[in-house]
Amino acid sequence: MNNKLSQNGWLTRISLIVLIFALLITGIFFRFTNLDRKVYSYDESITSLRISGYTWTEMVQQDFQGQPVSASYLLAKYQHINTEKSLFHTVKGLATEEPQLPPLYFILARFWAQLFGPTVGAVRSLSAGISLLVFPSVYWLCWELFQSTSVGWMAVAIMAVSPFHVLYAQEARPYMLFTVIVLLSSAILLRAIALTASPVSSKFTPVVWCFYALSITFGLYTNLLFSLVAIAHTVYIIIIDKLRFSKKIIVFLVSATAGTLCFAPWILVLVFNAIQVDKTVGFPHISLSFLSLIKPLIIITCRVFIDTHWAGGIIDFGLRNRLTDLIRIITAGWLLLTIAYSIYWLCRSTHQRVWLFVLTAIGITAIVLIAVRGIADRYTIAYILGIQLATAYLFATKILVSANNRKKKLWELGFIALISMQIISCTVSSQSQLWWNKYPSSTKYNPAIAKIVNQSQKPLIVSHGGNNITGKILSLSYLLEPQVHFLLVVQPNLVKIPEGFSDVFLYRATESLLFELEKVQNYHIQPIYKPGDVWLWHLEK
Repeated sequence: MNNKLSQNGWLTRISLIVLIFALLITGIFFRFTNLDRKVYSYDESITSLRISGYTWTEMVQQDFQGQPVSASYLLAKYQHINTEKSLFHTVKGLATEEPQLPPLYFILARFWAQLFGPTVGAVRSLSAGISLLVFPSVYWLCWELFQSTSVGWMAVAIMAVSPFHVLYAQEARPYMLFTVIVLLSSAILLRAIALTASPVSSKFTPVVWCFYALSITFGLYTNLLFSLVAIAHTVYIIIIDKLRFSKKIIVFLVSATAGTLCFAPWILVLVFNAIQVDKTVGFPHISLSFLSLIKPLIIITCRVFIDTHWAGGIIDFGLRNRLTDLIRIITAGWLLLTIAYSIYWLCRSTHQRVWLFVLTAIGITAIVLIAVRGIADRYTIAYILGIQLATAYLFATKILVSANNRKKKLWELGFIALISMQIISCTVSSQSQLWWNKYPSSTKYNPAIAKIVNQSQKPLIVSHGGNNITGKILSLSYLLEPQVHFLLVVQPNLVKIPEGFSDVFLYRATESLLFELEKVQNYHIQPIYKPGDVWLWHLEK
């Protein structure tokens, strides 16, 4: 099979390479177009807070004191590089407030912001640039796994215009760096295994295993979920060596252990701040049916290939009726059947060392996330990469190897349909200010709120709380005009409305703040933005 993939159908291969080159250019365009258009989300504003070197606690202590501060002041202080804060403060802030986020990406982001500036587009361009490394990485992995350039090119094509990869390439978070390291560590592992198993010894074998150890270290310092990738690698190498304590397993364990030991300093951080980790990450302790657990995974799986719904659905026609629902079901069914068949075809037509590698990547991630009730798009990267590898192998073999021209044409049409859905998805989402990855309640209403507040001549926004409100305030600040000011306090009874503002608004007011202003200070409070819960009130004496 591998020889056929390498030798047959040169004309078809050339035409595919032309198509793939066009898709690469399209994918790069999508990654860098409108980088600053989408809302700067809660998580992204926290990224910039870490880059600045300040913490949630410092922001509350210094500027939640009941004195008016402008939105531009908050951005300049807490979203830009500050001379009074160093790289040490960036790492310290993560260690004390978000230890579940290892520091590698944030260190890179700080240096990037120093070079290119702290603007939304500049900070996001780091992820966009890193995402370009996905292409050579997946190509190398496909060569190591399938010994096929055709599958490599097919995988590059699918990932180039994948709406999932394009979205996270425009997110100021570590997800693209994590994706690249997963691909590279997998390719390095396969190369190391091949060199170790070769009857002819190579002086490069120890070097490659050292690189694998480094990839373990970098992976763990990027995302704690890399531990699932390491577990998948361990399961894979144990099974292919038939549970024997072979040379390969010994060298693998030594390399993996060395890589993990380099992560030991942050393991200590996690241990000493275990309470904070549980507070910020703790998964829900509720009983859910199996269907409720896998439903998010099914939606995520479909959304890897078609994503035209801003709120996270598979398709958006702007209305719901029997016809549109039927189209949704048929589209989702076709995608799921294609993915299922690609896994079946992979297992049927490749050696165990190939299909087992892909299945462990998919299975370990899915099983663990379902078990801990932690299904979310950004957690399923290894799972998604496995599905895309299986899909790439399916279309590469069916298009380039099939002797039946009629079947080959059908598979070509299927591939074109898949790619077209991805391009349409990227086109739709690229023009939107808000998308599902910005959808959490801390972000989705900010554009509408900012539009209301910005219409006032000199507005004041009142809010109170602790660390939990800081990201919301910073995210909203990006959308506000320079004349907008905040009055932020920790306790409601500290709110004293100053003179000189044309309008006073309450943002995400709690019952205690409403009681203080309405019953104690005798203000008239009117809800003016209520998408379910009230998010914005207008205050009058």
